[in-house]
Amino acid sequence: MLKKIINIALLHWRIIVSLFALACFFGYYSWKQLSIEAYPDIADVSVQVVTQVPGLAAEEMEQQITIPIERALNGLPGLHVMRSKNAFGISTIVLVFKDGVDDYWARQRVQGKNYRS
Repeated sequence: MLKKIINIALLHWRIIVSLFALACFFGYYSWKQLSIEAYPDIADVSVQVVTQVPGLAAEEMEQQITIPIERALNGLPGLHVMRSKNAFGISTIVLVFKDGVDDYWARQRVQGKNYRS
């Protein structure tokens, strides 16, 4: 059976070469149509705001730093979830945006806010 296939391929080598060239062309075209990322990023769009004030306790960080920043960031377009965590001298706020929001756009919105009360 295999010998018969090889003999047919050798007899009709022009057809085999043209099919191979067609497959190569189609493969190259398909490869060029792929997006740059082979593995898409499925994580949520999130932005972190980290504030460091040495010497303040966690309660003071929350009252003086975290809550005013959360109030300023509340109502951002596309904001889905806001989480905060306070420790001794450091405040971390994580903003998670809805699907479809661009990473760069979300960071620019957070960076452009005025946090002064």
